[in-house]
Amino acid sequence: MEDVNPRIAGHYDELAELWDDIVASPSRERLLWETFEGLLPDLEGKRVLDAGCGSGFYAARYVERGAEVTGIDLSADMLERAREQVPDAEFVQADLTQPLDFLDDDGIDVICCQHAFSHLEDLSVPLSEFARVLVDGGVLVVSTHNPVHDYVVVREGEYPTETMPGDMEATVETESATPVYDETERYDIVWNSGPDSNRATYYRRSIEGLFSPVLDAGFEIRDVVEPTPDEAFTRENPEIAAGFKQDAAKSVCLKAVR
Repeated sequence: MEDVNPRIAGHYDELAELWDDIVASPSRERLLWETFEGLLPDLEGKRVLDAGCGSGFYAARYVERGAEVTGIDLSADMLERAREQVPDAEFVQADLTQPLDFLDDDGIDVICCQHAFSHLEDLSVPLSEFARVLVDGGVLVVSTHNPVHDYVVVREGEYPTETMPGDMEATVETESATPVYDETERYDIVWNSGPDSNRATYYRRSIEGLFSPVLDAGFEIRDVVEPTPDEAFTRENPEIAAGFKQDAAKSVCLKAVR
């Protein structure tokens, strides 16, 4: 398996032109975003850090809510699109596994971090940096892979593509044939095959492995929600909703306060 950070950056560079369509898909827009949005505080006049901002799709929404937004991402191609699409925000290429030295202590009111933790082997550095840059009483809202869902994916060696829109293929590759639940373990998913294939690197961790680093960094967890289909979503997207009936929710969202 390749070195992780260049692989992650390359994965998202390849997806940059498609990213807005991906995040606007029903499972992302109606399940993940609506759940995440429900955990956000009022953003009017707030300094917001969009950690793992991608193409700026959500940064634009934070700006619309009156926030002063700084977005950071590992992918240069994603950042190029973000700067084009959200000129009222600032975007910086940064690695969440490294200190965010360009950000001042106590300089951020709200941090939004959507589906970046699953790419990180160690959560202690980003969370300690989030705690440093947030003001007292500042809010951290995170979405990430659900630990139970990830464990099943790695144990079974299969990804449930029926929960995703479109006709996608997924090949799961693991470093160990037998996962150990309470360890943090790397796995890769090769999306599709042939010239259109795209390899993504993830880390699965236990429930304790997700929440303990948040508490250790000095945060108080205020809310935890697993995005699942409601009746309206099920009526509008029956095939996608059917994939959730027998499986754990794919994501988990949490709200924490410094």
